[in-house]
Amino acid sequence: MPLIRKRRVWWEPVPEATGYVIYVSQDRNIFEPSNFSWEATPGIIAKLINGKTELILPDEWPEFPKEPATYYIGITSQDDVGNQSDPFLSQGVFKFISPPPPSNGGIESL
Repeated sequence: MPLIRKRRVWWEPVPEATGYVIYVSQDRNIFEPSNFSWEATPGIIAKLINGKTELILPDEWPEFPKEPATYYIGITSQDDVGNQSDPFLSQGVFKFISPPPPSNGGIESL
């Protein structure tokens, strides 16, 4: 099994929040106020997080995209009735696949 480096996404806690929703997209424009509609935003993937302020990728979100790319991560705080804040936005290069192994090799006496 190849070694795949994990990524930690974290955020500061919000006292009024009972949970957080993490959104991911390759398109930064999706997070513009005129385009962002929380879970109803076309082309966005979301995950609800309760009880913590970090997420280890890809372990804790197997559905996170596997295609190597720059991804935009939006994090909203959610209250007990489901109201959500505007997203805090960050970005990073994600690549959760390894390169192929060498195709040939050997051991020789010198």
